[in-house]
Amino acid sequence: MQVEAQIDQVTDPALTEKKTAGSGTTRVTAVKGLYLLVVAAAAIMRFSQLGSMPLSPAEASEALAVWQFSQPGSLTISVGSPAYFTLTSLLVPVLGLSDTVVRLVPATFGLGLISLPWLLRRRLGIVGALISAAFLTVSPLNSAVSRTAGGDAIALFALLLVTASLARLGKQGNEKWFYVTTSALGLGLASSPLFYGGLLTLVTALLVARFATKETDRFALPGRATIVNGIILGVLVLIGSSTRFLTYPAGLGASAQLIGEWLAQFGFSDSLQSTLAPILVLARYEIALIVLGTAAVVWTIWRSSSLSTLLLLWLLAAAGLMILQSGAQSNVLLPTLPGYLLIGLFSARLLRERINGWTWIFTGGLLLIGAVLLVNITRYLRVSIYEQDFSNLWLSILALAAAVLIIYYFWVMSDASIGQGIWLAALLLLLAFEWGTAWHLTHTAANDPRERWISEGTDNDVPLLLNTLQDISRQAANSDNDLTVLSAVDTPVLRWYLRDFWQATIGETVPPNAQQQVIISRLGDADPQFGSDYVGSDFGLLQSGPITTQISERPLTDTLRWWFFHETTAETIEDRVILWVRTDVVLPQQ
Repeated sequence: MQVEAQIDQVTDPALTEKKTAGSGTTRVTAVKGLYLLVVAAAAIMRFSQLGSMPLSPAEASEALAVWQFSQPGSLTISVGSPAYFTLTSLLVPVLGLSDTVVRLVPATFGLGLISLPWLLRRRLGIVGALISAAFLTVSPLNSAVSRTAGGDAIALFALLLVTASLARLGKQGNEKWFYVTTSALGLGLASSPLFYGGLLTLVTALLVARFATKETDRFALPGRATIVNGIILGVLVLIGSSTRFLTYPAGLGASAQLIGEWLAQFGFSDSLQSTLAPILVLARYEIALIVLGTAAVVWTIWRSSSLSTLLLLWLLAAAGLMILQSGAQSNVLLPTLPGYLLIGLFSARLLRERINGWTWIFTGGLLLIGAVLLVNITRYLRVSIYEQDFSNLWLSILALAAAVLIIYYFWVMSDASIGQGIWLAALLLLLAFEWGTAWHLTHTAANDPRERWISEGTDNDVPLLLNTLQDISRQAANSDNDLTVLSAVDTPVLRWYLRDFWQATIGETVPPNAQQQVIISRLGDADPQFGSDYVGSDFGLLQSGPITTQISERPLTDTLRWWFFHETTAETIEDRVILWVRTDVVLPQQ
């Protein structure tokens, strides 16, 4: 359509700066190089130390289905995400089964998500695609879900691929992109309930945008034969990704259950706190989306285009679904897709003019002031628990005053540089802040329920418990897993980490006069009656919560101290177990 063609010419430097102009070619090449660096940074965020944290209960349930499928007998554990089950089970014969391997598939799709904005570069502009990809890379929530076993990362990838392929399909009806669209739909329908929510919000935005902008043009569909072949391809992808390429036919039923699970998530909560929980999660982790997205939304309302209107409607639809399905915390991932695409589009518009030297000087000055503000605010938060010293706050106020003076000075000299400088400084500062938040959430606090994103985490003692069992087994049987183990605690986590102990029995109680070499019971239960002498040691199993022991007198300060220093008075609820070892195993008779 003519309006969108004009938008492409404005937002895409690749179209406005022809290759005959050396500066245009240089800019495109530089952006391509930066995009490769963004992909490399995304790979580091998503793949480094992938197995360092123990699997959560939800991850362990997904992993157990993959493990049991590789064992003799039928699969009795329900499959959560058929697409995840299919792809991960195909890796097991090659790579084995470990905490790292069960997270490889979501990490790979998480990395693939970062490459998809490049498919939209003719609509966003190459600068817009770069900025969108950069913020998706450092997005704490997207980074976390990319390192979590399950189908949500696959769902996000499929959803954005549907969006990109529809945009590439455009008015020409290119059959290649029609095939990509149907394939992405087939993969998404086998991934997780999150895909259904994302698809609903995207379709809603498309329909409302067509009505609101009064556009009469439609997508130019390919020929009838191509449509039939595309639908067949999508169905084949759905069947293949659901059934492990026909080796697990029951996967079709698991895919059909996804839509039922998604429909069951609708409903308003009686508690205001529960209703606001997804919004608070988004505000806690996606600060860049809140700050920069607000500016992009204002720009869209003031000077809208068909693409920005569509992205804004998609963002609003995703926010509405968060409220309608307040119990489905994974829905907070949906606004990140249209939100960061809209930020990228706005950035391309703002930075389409050549950035001169004054802009870079102005940006550098704002970055320096931002660093001074950060240092003084964090210093105040650090010393405020010992004494009320407001000197750092006064320095922060002076830094803000200096920022106002610099902005006024540059406004007089060059008003074109002011907007670019402020935006570049905000982009760089928020990229750095979000990188730190994402790294902490994914590499340090992935199992800490004091983080709003984490509802239940596996204690770091669980790998220690496993290592203890292996040491005892080597001592008693010269083998890593040749112990008789009885667990009176039945959780997916223990089932996963005890899977290699072929003589392990898992139940709910310890029978009278039990004499297994190792017995695991829950701390706090009545002392079990053993048939032999045992020695015991307790280990953490699960953490949930948090609980607050006292009402804070300075909630804002305490919140900021948690954000910057990860210090809090909140406590978690611990579920601990006792590892009982028969004395003749640890102290064999001479």
